[in-house]
Amino acid sequence: MEDWRRIDIDAFDPESGRLTEEDLKPPYATQVGLQELQPKISQLRSAATSGDFASAVQLATSDPPYNSDDATKLQYFSAVLEVLTQVRQAEIINIVKQLSPKQQEVLIKYLYKGMSLPEGQKQGGILLSWFEKVTQVSGVGPIVRYLSDRNTV
Repeated sequence: MEDWRRIDIDAFDPESGRLTEEDLKPPYATQVGLQELQPKISQLRSAATSGDFASAVQLATSDPPYNSDDATKLQYFSAVLEVLTQVRQAEIINIVKQLSPKQQEVLIKYLYKGMSLPEGQKQGGILLSWFEKVTQVSGVGPIVRYLSDRNTV
């Protein structure tokens, strides 16, 4: 008898279809360029300069540019980082409470990205305080979903 631990039982199941590379592509197919994001970046900056940080963070975390090239994502991230660093410590918890769970997950993605880049590491204390407030409000769920998600910001 063969070694039963090496038998691929999925090969014997007629209903188990193998995933192709096409199946693994994300549902959004159009590439978002910097020209399409430029109005949103200017909205972020104008909301931050007017002091409306809650709407700026909500705008930054809604509909992130997942399907863009790295240069476009970096440009958008720098605008998001400007907004996050201008918020006072006392306001962070209220802003995080106003975000939806999906927006909190996107915020966690931006915080991790910030901690991995030199621009964000300069603002590490601020990003860590955002991180602390998000985990206080929503627990570790957004972190787990970040670790298992293939969409990057």
